[in-house]
Amino acid sequence: MAEEPQFPPLPDIGDILDRKDRFEQKKTAVLKCRECKAKYPREFKEGDYVFKNLKDEACKECNSDATLTIEEIYSEWIDPKKK
Repeated sequence: MAEEPQFPPLPDIGDILDRKDRFEQKKTAVLKCRECKAKYPREFKEGDYVFKNLKDEACKECNSDATLTIEEIYSEWIDPKKK
């Protein structure tokens, strides 16, 4: 009779869950100008939410004082080893 195949050892579930500890979360908000319709990202600030009107910031593209609106908010998990 043939020998049983040897499979590689499986990693413990704890090893897989600990990987997330080394990743860094980067939060980004995408702003849209009402005047020139330009969209650009900026770092998320505490208190940001989708469809919030920002009257204290100026547009980077047209430099107007038109109201900016937060269109979307997303986060990314960045591996610091790959920077």
